[in-house]
Amino acid sequence: MNLLVSTDRGLYCAAGDFYIDPWAPVARAVVTHAHSDHLTQGCEAYLVAEPGRRLAEARLGGRAVDGIAYGETRVVGEVSISMHPAGHILGSAQVRLEHRGEVWLASGDYKTNPDPTCDPFEPVRAHTFITESTFGLPIYRWPDEALVRDEIL
Repeated sequence: MNLLVSTDRGLYCAAGDFYIDPWAPVARAVVTHAHSDHLTQGCEAYLVAEPGRRLAEARLGGRAVDGIAYGETRVVGEVSISMHPAGHILGSAQVRLEHRGEVWLASGDYKTNPDPTCDPFEPVRAHTFITESTFGLPIYRWPDEALVRDEIL
């Protein structure tokens, strides 16, 4: 059984009746981070990693958002959910789902290089890993962060 399935609204988890980073308004959204291609307006309820809760609330016009600490477990339906640092932006998370001994991990954007603006990427073991790769093509080459920082300063 697939714990997550792709639908016209995004990745859906029937065992917990929620979506991860939905593309359209849904009843329950579990969100990896507050960028607009992951945080959809109009959902009834949102769950994010606590470090990004205030950012998500601001992006949603002050709407209350539920946050959980990295590593904390929340049971939703028949699924245990925990958030783990993705190293991408403040509050970015990999979403770990556990159901009947099967572990799935879904990540929006993530970064393995150290970043002083957020918690560092945390490797998480899973049976299945779902990842997004907005800039994963080889044509994207980023300059060294120290050089960019020096140019800004």
